[in-house]
Amino acid sequence: MRRATAWIVVVGVACLGTPASAAAETIDGFWVSIASGVAGSSTATGYQDLWFETPHGPPPVAVTQWTGGNVEATTGGGSSFFTGGAVPVVLPTTDGYAYLAGGAKPSDLSDALKRQTSGGQGLATAAPDATATTPPANAALLSANLGDPDASGGRALTVTLTDAASNPIGTGTVTVPDGGWWVIGLGPGTKEQSGGGDGGNNGGGNNGGGNNGGGDGGGNNGGGNNGGGNNGGGDGGGGPVATPEPATGVLLGIGGLGAAGWRLVKRRRGN
Repeated sequence: MRRATAWIVVVGVACLGTPASAAAETIDGFWVSIASGVAGSSTATGYQDLWFETPHGPPPVAVTQWTGGNVEATTGGGSSFFTGGAVPVVLPTTDGYAYLAGGAKPSDLSDALKRQTSGGQGLATAAPDATATTPPANAALLSANLGDPDASGGRALTVTLTDAASNPIGTGTVTVPDGGWWVIGLGPGTKEQSGGGDGGNNGGGNNGGGNNGGGDGGGNNGGGNNGGGNNGGGDGGGGPVATPEPATGVLLGIGGLGAAGWRLVKRRRGN
């Protein structure tokens, strides 16, 4: 019996020093990047991006609203120039990335499209479709507005993305310098999270606490992508951890020490 009590104490103390483990995982998703810069320079002076999970694969993106003059849509299949009166314009971003651009864009877009190209992803193969009368049923919907110049000539470019049911995914804004350029990158990409999920993009994460907010620790747009998960609760909470939690070790240790003490008191009384 004495040996059993001793083992309880040893197990309890050992558990006190055992940390819980959290394995990192990479999850599939989609990046939307907004970049701007001064004319003649390929370095972005304004940059913002957001990420959302795509459990059913990357969607096409349909530009459903555009305000701000001429815009160029580019994929591996070609380029298409349009204005706000020509929407919707569908970008087939299911097998690669696409981008929208305006102003005197530089020939080197690596800084503006670093999220889209970081994993070796290429341009989408199909050409932009400016003939569609309605967006595809599974398309993410993009609206963008290039505002009026401020006192210094800079203009705010605001981009908003929703899912096919018009539920918000995220929004971002950069300032386009007077006479400068802007680029909106759109394409599939992975994101690494550990343990409790992306808890910080927008609000705890993108646009709020991660990318444009507070760090990967709360979710895109508020505690997950856009508020706690993709629009709600965090990009996942991680799986169960098999290693005992510290509180469990405390209880085992206290229980073992208590049993040993009680046995010692009984022995002394018996003597």
